[in-house]
Amino acid sequence: MLSLQLKDGEYLTIGEDIVIQVFTTSAIRMSIQAPKELPILRGEVRERSGKEQPACLRGERRKNAGRASNSTVSSS
Repeated sequence: MLSLQLKDGEYLTIGEDIVIQVFTTSAIRMSIQAPKELPILRGEVRERSGKEQPACLRGERRKNAGRASNSTVSSS
């Protein structure tokens, strides 16, 4: 089990597709239980290792992420 304390604006990643960012006026504590093969990184560690901040925190959207289908259903 991993225990962390994060402050306002800090984030962590779980794998490549999950980002958790803290929005609060004080620090929070969290515990995460996950398989050892699933990387969980504090944002500062991720960025120090040369990876960019996740797109969702830079204000970018991933292509087709969360988009509803454009097809419409008509009732007859």
